[in-house]
Amino acid sequence: MKWTKKEKDFVDTARVARLATVDANGNAYNVPICPLLDGDKIYFATEAAAKKVRNIKINPRVTLVFDEYTEAWDRLCGIMIRGRARLVDAREFRRLRRRFYAKYLRYESAAPLEVGDSAIVEVTPENKFGWGL
Repeated sequence: MKWTKKEKDFVDTARVARLATVDANGNAYNVPICPLLDGDKIYFATEAAAKKVRNIKINPRVTLVFDEYTEAWDRLCGIMIRGRARLVDAREFRRLRRRFYAKYLRYESAAPLEVGDSAIVEVTPENKFGWGL
């Protein structure tokens, strides 16, 4: 999937996105995440035992939505990205943890990321749909 500069800038500066996964029974699960763009991939961190992690282990296909709402509907913008998710290994985890701590200053003190207790998930985008960008 090719990104435009506007799309990458929009995703890179986003402080929150919504992640949709599906469980073994086909039930959708949608939660906010704190995203991190690194290269062309999107990452998020969470508890290792979180439902979204369990869902990804069952079905790695995910959808992410980044958007900005305004009452001026002619200025609504966003992007929906579908892709495949995987848990990163311990080496990648340590590198990405530093990037999360740099982007989200409260992460380190309020929700420290520890190998084993936490998971960092990589999403490889496969297709996208944007509006207003």
